[in-house]
Amino acid sequence: MKTKSLKIFALILVVPILFSGCLTPKCPKPKENIPGTSTFRSDCPYEEESTSASRTHELNFYFVHDNTEDFQEQIQAFQSQNPGLIVRTKKFVNLEEYENLLINEIAEGEGPDVFMIHNSWITKHYKKLLPLPLDQPIIMNADMFRQTFFQAASDDLLIDEKIYGMPLAIDNLAIFYNKSYFKDLIATSDRPGDLWGNIKEQVFTLTKRNNSPERFALAGIALGRADNISSAVDILLAMMLQYGTEFYDEKEEQAIFANAQSAGTGGVNKPGLEAFELFTSFGLSSYKNYSWNDTITGFVPEDKEVNPFVRGKVAMIIGYPYLYDIITAAIQSQQSLGEDHIDIDDVGISVFPQIVSSAEATSRDTFSSYFPLVVARTTDMPQEAWSFIQFLTSADALQTYHKKTNRPTSRTDMVADQQTEALFGTFAFQAPFAKSYKIYDSSAYYKIFTDAIQDVIKNISSAEDALEEAQEKITCVLKKEKGLIDAGTDCNI
Repeated sequence: MKTKSLKIFALILVVPILFSGCLTPKCPKPKENIPGTSTFRSDCPYEEESTSASRTHELNFYFVHDNTEDFQEQIQAFQSQNPGLIVRTKKFVNLEEYENLLINEIAEGEGPDVFMIHNSWITKHYKKLLPLPLDQPIIMNADMFRQTFFQAASDDLLIDEKIYGMPLAIDNLAIFYNKSYFKDLIATSDRPGDLWGNIKEQVFTLTKRNNSPERFALAGIALGRADNISSAVDILLAMMLQYGTEFYDEKEEQAIFANAQSAGTGGVNKPGLEAFELFTSFGLSSYKNYSWNDTITGFVPEDKEVNPFVRGKVAMIIGYPYLYDIITAAIQSQQSLGEDHIDIDDVGISVFPQIVSSAEATSRDTFSSYFPLVVARTTDMPQEAWSFIQFLTSADALQTYHKKTNRPTSRTDMVADQQTEALFGTFAFQAPFAKSYKIYDSSAYYKIFTDAIQDVIKNISSAEDALEEAQEKITCVLKKEKGLIDAGTDCNI
């Protein structure tokens, strides 16, 4: 097997993995582990390097955000079924650094065999990936894939009827809310409304303005800006999906989301603009549902909307399942500092609001953001790599993964049980109708939409002008990525 790169990055987390049943007294102690790597072996609790002639194959697995122990049981079971195979793991936390590292290592013929990739990166990087070989021992074709996994995965990971990855979970957006505020301040409901119209009314009722530096004694919802809301662009794109906005023309050579379209929800003429104006209305003082500004996050700017939420300054924020762990950690931090904080038991999770009721709508929509497992085209262990992915995405392995992470299943045969969970069941309920747009350059797209939102909030541009400018820039990026214009073209990003 070719030599694998062991470049060490400061952002790689070191997590020692412990197993029982060591068969040799020469196992190195945890302190001798190589920084940034972990090796799972069923015959030695701490061993990093194999001294056994029977264990000569290493499968390198890169992942982000999850903890190494989230895969401990699954990897140990996989290795037990595959004697002679070692799975070596590396965790990364900075997505930009991670994406650049992957590009550089794969270009050099090195890097991982199996790795996580964000679903918005697939379109740009799929040629660097190895699709599932047809001669795999466990065969899955495109039709079986569609039956096994939810639509978001089929939309992203099936290209020309080839399978380019498999998801562990389908993360999606939902509302995190303070139960006590809804109990005490909302007479008609004890939770956020199912429709955006209801949310706007609740925000008006909940929001209390004052003359403090934050300008709010209580804000109804963290929404309307892009500079201090973690998932701002994803929320906007979710609204565009809900309004039935078509993002590209039929040939995918032009962005058209700012144009008049005939298929808009409720018959609106410009669905993309309707979504854009709905989003920014929460950040503009001229609207009844205004509830968010730049100063409310001034105490801890890097925490964005989370710090006001844990201090009880905002009733609702929007995010993905992992946001619960972030909120929990922030509450604990406030406790240790002796600062104001809400009780973790007051945190509830509710569905992402829709434009029209389920009785009127033909579908529901929320936004998906997840990290499927893929195989590098440069791997010299394609069969082992894909067998590993199929093992990790099996129902049994994903049940273990869910217990560790609380992330919603990616499989259609597991959703019924997870929907009944008191706290995280919302995400499982929404997984079947989570969707996203095809993204040709995620960093460029997100910068363009962030700038558009902020131009409206700062009164630099009208919503219509800002969205049309964003459309022009994304069309330029799209044409560059598809080779329709010179790669060096300045798209004014």
